[in-house]
Amino acid sequence: MRLTSLVVQNMFSYYGTNTIYFDAITCVIGTNGLGKTSLLNAIKLCLGTSTIEIESVLNNNAEEKKCAVVLNFDSFSVKRTWRFENKVEESLSVVFEDESKLEDAEAEHFLQNKIPNFLVDFLFYDGEVGDNLLLLSSTRLKSIFDYVFDLDLLENTRKDSLEVAKRLLENSTDVDTKELLALENKKESSQKTLTCKKDEIVLVEKELKTLKNELQKTNTKIKNKSKKTKELHKQLETIQVKLDEKSSFFKELILWQMPLLLNEALYAKLKNKEAKAITIEDESLFANKFEKFATQAQSPLDTDRLLDLFKSLMVKDGKGIELSIDKDAFKTLTEEMKQLQLAKNEIMGQIKEIENSLMEEEVVRGLVLQREGFEAKINTLEEQMVDLEATIFELANEIKETDRTLTQAFKVDQDKYSSMRGYRELKAIASASAKVYARNLEKNLDIFNKKLKQNTANFLRQYEHIEEIFIDAQHKIVVSDGKKILNTKLLSAGQKQILNFLIIKTILEFKKFASFVMVDTPFGRLSSKNKDLLLSGCYLEFDVLVLLLTDSEYEFVKTQNLQHKHYQIQRTLVGSKLEEIA
Repeated sequence: MRLTSLVVQNMFSYYGTNTIYFDAITCVIGTNGLGKTSLLNAIKLCLGTSTIEIESVLNNNAEEKKCAVVLNFDSFSVKRTWRFENKVEESLSVVFEDESKLEDAEAEHFLQNKIPNFLVDFLFYDGEVGDNLLLLSSTRLKSIFDYVFDLDLLENTRKDSLEVAKRLLENSTDVDTKELLALENKKESSQKTLTCKKDEIVLVEKELKTLKNELQKTNTKIKNKSKKTKELHKQLETIQVKLDEKSSFFKELILWQMPLLLNEALYAKLKNKEAKAITIEDESLFANKFEKFATQAQSPLDTDRLLDLFKSLMVKDGKGIELSIDKDAFKTLTEEMKQLQLAKNEIMGQIKEIENSLMEEEVVRGLVLQREGFEAKINTLEEQMVDLEATIFELANEIKETDRTLTQAFKVDQDKYSSMRGYRELKAIASASAKVYARNLEKNLDIFNKKLKQNTANFLRQYEHIEEIFIDAQHKIVVSDGKKILNTKLLSAGQKQILNFLIIKTILEFKKFASFVMVDTPFGRLSSKNKDLLLSGCYLEFDVLVLLLTDSEYEFVKTQNLQHKHYQIQRTLVGSKLEEIA
């Protein structure tokens, strides 16, 4: 299934009929406010996933009180139309290659099954406000991957069986059955409490581990407190040596090479003897001024030598002028000096912070108090762990005893307790569904994660601290350094966006769905490095790519020398229009 074209008629800012034919790479360019996002909204309205008020979609200058969107795929077309007369009338049709047709409710049902809502949001993606898989809740991720792995039927069977079982027992009127119902409810309640307590103990163990690590760090700080300032001064000296070396070289450059580095035309003229940089009319006045300049510049050369050098380059013929550094190297030098100065300032700030403390003893005393606080919290959590373990033991025994009573009641009179039997059978169905779900989930995760590993290989090569990315049994997206799980919230915006689309691409491959994506504002405020990586390592991995770009974003795309189809959004008196640029 591949999207081949889009037709927008009198929608939002678009006047009349506007059509885009999609190529392998299609760029739609427009300044903010002309209608790039409107194309996404029109598509989502057509597919029935948008919450935009319909009354606001008709172009104000439309000659006919009607608007429409048409999505042409390779095997079918979708058309949604709105008519604005006394009231809004909406119609939907899906037409297939053999000219068979679905309308309205049937067409809606077809679209919901063909392109699920969550997939629409990612296939037609708003780069500024769109969801990111890495930031979704676990419940939402579970729903998505249940669909991807075709496990939603099993999950619904499990839920429905439990719901019917619950209602079956609630409708029972027999006194004895109600007593057993009370026992069964008690058992279920105990099982839920047991699960919660087990989850709680996992959290307590995690917090306990964190606190013990903090306690160990605090003990280390107390031991090494006296070494801190000494180490910082040592680091400062190392940075200062490097900075002095580069500063000396920079001062020599700034005297005569920098004007030529920054003015390539002047350099070319001087080198080709086409011009002199300056003419000196008052030699003595110039020498006096130059001496002051040389003193302030703190040049390693003496003033006379410096003046001769200056005259030979800027006053006399330009024969033999050669720069000791090129423009790129000059930029690198200034950036290195900047970074060294920043590092120096940071270390000086740390030293000042330590030296400005009331007393070293006060600092140490504070660390000791911090350690005592950690120790107190650890003791409290360890006591909580003991209580939790005791509660879990008691609940497990209570559940066993209740289950024994229920089993005995079934043996005494199975016919009388048919409702209970039905309940148990429904619970067995739910349990079987859960087991098949777990087995199929494990198998599908293995296949999916292998595909994801292939798709993220280029991305992983860019970052040494990220070893692997995978989906775990709890449907969570896990980013790991090979030893521990990393917090995905700490990833940069560019990294999150790249991973988001690589996971989407893997989903499309797993479902054997068309590999296409349309992205509005695809690069935003990302750095040049992340733009390059996002385009080459992510967007270009899709078979069909549609980019809705600002002028500045398009300038970046043009630097990549990609063969693409180009549409420009133009503003007219009656609204926006799409124009293909050859």
